[in-house]
Amino acid sequence: MRILLVEDDADKAKTITALIAKELDTDQVELIQVATVNDAFVRISEGRYDLVIVDLVLPQVNGGNAIDATSQWCELIENHLAGRTASWIVMTGYAEIVDGAQQSFARHNVAVIPYDSSGVWQLSLTAKLRDTYTTRPLDFLVICALEKERRGFEYADCVLGQKEIVSGLDSQPVTIGALRGAIVVQPNPGMISAAIVTTSAVSVFRPRAVAMSGICGGREGESELGALIVPDVSWNYQAGKFKDGKLTADLLQVLVPPNVRTQLSQLANNEQSAAVRKGLMFSDLARAPISLAPMVSGSQVVADASVSATIGDQGRKVAGIDMEVASVYFAAREFFDGGGIYFAAKAVVDLADPNKGDHYHEYGCAVAARFVANALKDLLAKP
Repeated sequence: MRILLVEDDADKAKTITALIAKELDTDQVELIQVATVNDAFVRISEGRYDLVIVDLVLPQVNGGNAIDATSQWCELIENHLAGRTASWIVMTGYAEIVDGAQQSFARHNVAVIPYDSSGVWQLSLTAKLRDTYTTRPLDFLVICALEKERRGFEYADCVLGQKEIVSGLDSQPVTIGALRGAIVVQPNPGMISAAIVTTSAVSVFRPRAVAMSGICGGREGESELGALIVPDVSWNYQAGKFKDGKLTADLLQVLVPPNVRTQLSQLANNEQSAAVRKGLMFSDLARAPISLAPMVSGSQVVADASVSATIGDQGRKVAGIDMEVASVYFAAREFFDGGGIYFAAKAVVDLADPNKGDHYHEYGCAVAARFVANALKDLLAKP
């Protein structure tokens, strides 16, 4: 658990630090202390924190006069990813500014605690420490449209916990090495469910990364059975205007962040493809590739080759068709404010034609889950 303490009063900082040491296992806590607003912004830009404890009245820079930093903290919480993904607690010894500060922070669901001799602040801080320790932000979130896709992680290098309901979400805790995460399954497949579930889940779990794992249909000529598609761009292929029986498409595309795409591209090689298929059934698919390519999403299951051909008019390199990825990408992009880490991996289990079936489903779910677990470990190597 990483905690940032922003406090310029040495005695007050010492008291708070002692309380943290008393309530939490110090071996599991990394506490960083700064004394100015600017130093706090620098630290937050360098890495993510589970809890940020700030004073309201403190200097902007070393040696400067103390100022009321309410507006700066609120701006950070509202407009920066690092602020949104951390839990916050605000304390001040200036009773005259408490009421105004409480109104400002209320819309961010952040408590403002008067720091005085009554000792009430100790009870409030203790409760917040315990709550944050048990509900601290996760390293990653995985969205699956189907339970069978989540079961694919039984084949991956991870440890699955007991399934649970978290804020109405069908969630299962999972660890990949030292990384903590959750796999959430949608109540129903499809774009609307994907958008709702992803938006809700990122708000609850505040992850550093969002991924989607599962299976999809491929396009004849652009993909093959068993191939693993890592969509570098996605869109709703049904969006647009129908006129005279023909759709004029609105290509509202969302791309994987460039730095994430680069790392995924390095993972999409023959060695990785062999690794994610090792020991699985269907040895005839062992040489199927991993490729970064466009994938489109729609609200219907496609089992018609003519529809697949029409999709090619929107992008000749479209390799896969599913019902969720575009929604997950849009929701993740909004949460991360255009940055962050988000991606998907889906195995081709049919070619979106009348020959659709579930013959390759278990295999595809396992291959996708293995790649997602490996990619998350690589992408989240830095704190």
